[in-house]
Amino acid sequence: MPSSLDTDSVLNPRLRPHRFGLGLILLSLLVLLTACDDTATPTASASVNPGIRVTINGPTPTPIPTSTPVPTLAARVNGSDITLEKFNVELRRYVQSQPNAPAFDSADGQQLAAQLKDTVLDMMIEQALIAQEAARDNVVITEKQIDQELSVTKDKAGGDSKFQAWLMANQQTEQDAREQIRLDLLTNALTAKVLVQLPRTAEYVHAFHIVVATEAEAEQIQAQLNNGTNFEALAASKSIDESTRADGGDLDWFSRGAGSVLWTEVEDAAFALQPSDISPIIQSPIGFHIMKLVARENRPLTEADTAYLQQNALRQWMERLKTTAKIERMI
Repeated sequence: MPSSLDTDSVLNPRLRPHRFGLGLILLSLLVLLTACDDTATPTASASVNPGIRVTINGPTPTPIPTSTPVPTLAARVNGSDITLEKFNVELRRYVQSQPNAPAFDSADGQQLAAQLKDTVLDMMIEQALIAQEAARDNVVITEKQIDQELSVTKDKAGGDSKFQAWLMANQQTEQDAREQIRLDLLTNALTAKVLVQLPRTAEYVHAFHIVVATEAEAEQIQAQLNNGTNFEALAASKSIDESTRADGGDLDWFSRGAGSVLWTEVEDAAFALQPSDISPIIQSPIGFHIMKLVARENRPLTEADTAYLQQNALRQWMERLKTTAKIERMI
């Protein structure tokens, strides 16, 4: 049976508490070890003589389980922390801002929070990226600018008292509002630098089309067009595109890739034509098209096309920021 002996006490007489002879100590130890046969239950310790203790190894104690540390961060963006506390505050505000939102602490509120969790964290990550990009570009927002915007915001709310009530209802302080204004102004400054590079005009084409369900039908219509049948008349009687059929298949003016509702293959076919040309048969997810080009020219971007190009440019800009960033998600 394993045992240990305080050998310093035995071999160094100055360390012995009592002056027993070495032979007596060894005899006592022999008696003790003989008593501990293989069937005996191990004891934690046994005293041989005062000041001499023999320890017998027992079962290894079960370790006390430690609790898993509670995370304190929601994310880290290029080394900048987004705390879990701030994330939870933003999540609560975002949930409560939804139309007909349930109470945040209710079962429905928690279910909605779980659905919106990733949306809110993505928003906070993008805000951190914008602030970091502004710092790199030396874009600075002054306290005076924030004061001016805050004054406008209070006026829109109906005065300072109503604004303070709104802050309280949304669990915000005026300092929170100032930080949000700062971020909004930084965002406006940076996006303006992105959007100023966009074109103001584009090449537009004006085209008509006929859409049918089968290629065989399209071939019959193509033969009729080759024989001089009026394109608009065929579109009005044969086309399955209800949005243009009443107008003889008129697609109006559209530019390439600027929010057009056309499929890429149809758009490409239109821009490959010259005025008065009729296209070969083009297949798309809704059927088989034949197109006629009326005109093409450079024109100012429409309001819809401008909005589409701006949204697309800003989306690509943010994707570039994310691609080059080190983003760590903890939740």
